[in-house]
Amino acid sequence: MIGIVLTGHGSFPTGMLESVQLIVGEIKQVEVIPFEEDVTILEQVVFKAIDNVETGAGVVCFTDLAGGTPFNVCSRIASGKDNIRVVAGTNLPMLLSGLFHRELSLNAFIDKILKDGKENIKEFKKIQQQTEEDVAGI
Repeated sequence: MIGIVLTGHGSFPTGMLESVQLIVGEIKQVEVIPFEEDVTILEQVVFKAIDNVETGAGVVCFTDLAGGTPFNVCSRIASGKDNIRVVAGTNLPMLLSGLFHRELSLNAFIDKILKDGKENIKEFKKIQQQTEEDVAGI
């Protein structure tokens, strides 16, 4: 099963996990790492979190912002290992999809979560109702 590390600025990762658990219940093999200020501490905690969730199928680090400190730290760590991937722009549909597809190969998992995350970004559009006057042309 693919391990998951969820990190980001402030309470982002904690809030994401709480939302997911509200929907699906308790989750195994997930580590949550809020980033506050110290990059050195973040790097140490991410290394440990990856070790904690890795069981041989790989690890995906879900982060909030591409180019942000949590993303950059995870990317540096992942650059030296073949079984770690890093994703930025994490949203709830992406994370939920990942939780239900953790038995996929690492590459198939990434393809699936990115697709599902993108497809679930929607805009609400108000549909204007036609009145009888509009239909009759009056």
